[in-house]
Amino acid sequence: MDFAFEDAHHQLRDTVRRHAEAEIRPQAREADDTERFPKALFRRWGELGLIGARYPEADGGVGMDKISDCIIREEIGRVSQAFGAAFSAHGHLGIWPIWRAGTAAQKVVFFRPALAGEKVACFALSEPDGGSNIRALKTRAEKVAGGYRINGAKLYITNAPMADFMMLAARTAEELTADAISLFIVPLPDPAVAISHLAKEGLKGSETGLVHIDDLFVPDAHVLGERLGTYPVILDSLTENRVGVAAATLGVAKGAYEEALAFARTRLVAGKPILEYQAVAHRLADMATDIEAAHWMVYHGAWRVDHGSLDHADAAKIKLFTSEAAFRVTEKAVRCWAAPASCVIIPSAVSTATRWSTSSPRAPRMCSAT
Repeated sequence: MDFAFEDAHHQLRDTVRRHAEAEIRPQAREADDTERFPKALFRRWGELGLIGARYPEADGGVGMDKISDCIIREEIGRVSQAFGAAFSAHGHLGIWPIWRAGTAAQKVVFFRPALAGEKVACFALSEPDGGSNIRALKTRAEKVAGGYRINGAKLYITNAPMADFMMLAARTAEELTADAISLFIVPLPDPAVAISHLAKEGLKGSETGLVHIDDLFVPDAHVLGERLGTYPVILDSLTENRVGVAAATLGVAKGAYEEALAFARTRLVAGKPILEYQAVAHRLADMATDIEAAHWMVYHGAWRVDHGSLDHADAAKIKLFTSEAAFRVTEKAVRCWAAPASCVIIPSAVSTATRWSTSSPRAPRMCSAT
């Protein structure tokens, strides 16, 4: 089997990388410092066709394949995983269910403006008690005249503090069955929906919210597809998105490796680059190996999505391995910067401190995920 990228894929990568370096990287640090995402960037992503890359032209998208979607996410993640998280929550989780199962009216009101970046979406699934265990949802939607009355809470909802609408998962029956779980489209702001901005230790440029829902009324027209029992839509959305999330973490790993390699080539200890010391070279080799393995898992998974053969378990494996590989790589990248003091033996702690303070450059800034 030939898994080589096509010329169009290489061109797309070049385009997205130029955008990421010129327009995302300059905003990433401020977003992390202020813990606020530059919402106007969604419109820019809409103009560039990045949000709609995965969706058919007939529905307002660009008509590219899943491999293209993963390239986009990898290049955004390479510069900022926080921005990659915002992109994922909006461009896939927040609107993919509408594209897949929404009515014509729902696509006009919500999906198409979201493709253009004119409206920002979030996906409210995870809860304080059950996390993302779909069948353990406690948020309840009870049928009333003309719609549903919803009560519950959601936790760790990406984009919630700045979203214009929310894709909300709730139970519509007591029994633990797939038919008892449905999706609702909730325009925001709404007085029955209280959203608190969560402070985080990492990915600060991605806005995350705690959502409290108190007697929210959702009309029948805003039930996704105007039907109940959309659990399979949730599952399919999560499965495909796991490959995209894996691509973003692959980008994080590549960005950290590039920073570490550049530093190792230019940082001199005892007259030679630290890259020439085995302790550093072995570490970089381990990083490159993890990246190569993750790369093939991601793009083979994307190829399987395009061929309709990716199952839920394999998607979870891809996300698990790639995210853990990214953690290993970024940790080793930080250790590469810390390595110079241990590359050579210096007679005393005093001379070590003197040498470090007078000759060591500032640490390179890694991707925001580190």
